[in-house]
Amino acid sequence: MENTFGRNIIPQNEQQRLENLKKYNILYTESESAFDELAAYTAAVFDMPIAMINFVDKDNVWTKAIQEGEHHYKVERGSSLCALAILKDEVTVFENALKERCLLANPYVAAENGLRFYAAAPIGTTEGYNIGVICIIDRQPREFGLEDQAVLESIARMVELEIEKRIHG
Repeated sequence: MENTFGRNIIPQNEQQRLENLKKYNILYTESESAFDELAAYTAAVFDMPIAMINFVDKDNVWTKAIQEGEHHYKVERGSSLCALAILKDEVTVFENALKERCLLANPYVAAENGLRFYAAAPIGTTEGYNIGVICIIDRQPREFGLEDQAVLESIARMVELEIEKRIHG
């Protein structure tokens, strides 16, 4: 896997994290209205052109939901900013990606009219593993304060409740 960030993107608990992710049977599954609605809600709340719910697999980051509905796709983990965002338990924010040294070689940032703003809250499991993120993206730099971060974290908790229903009904 190519890594465009110039830093380690694999958590120390990677094997356990992947096993935990697989037990939810959410990877590469069909569209589900609860996730689509949460993505659409997130885009509306933050007035963002892109909001996604992504899960980080071994080599790919897979989009479960995007605010426009059924656009499930995967990108290589080594170029997805979500691979960075699962490394932390708090919100990851890049208000202007062009000012972040670790992002300058990233194809999604380096591209003409590429992404400039990215914020993501980790989606965790009851066992304590970050298996994905809910993220918002814009092609313009933006400010994203602590209140905004708290709202994004709250939406991530809603996603966590939805994935827990897969196991606990």
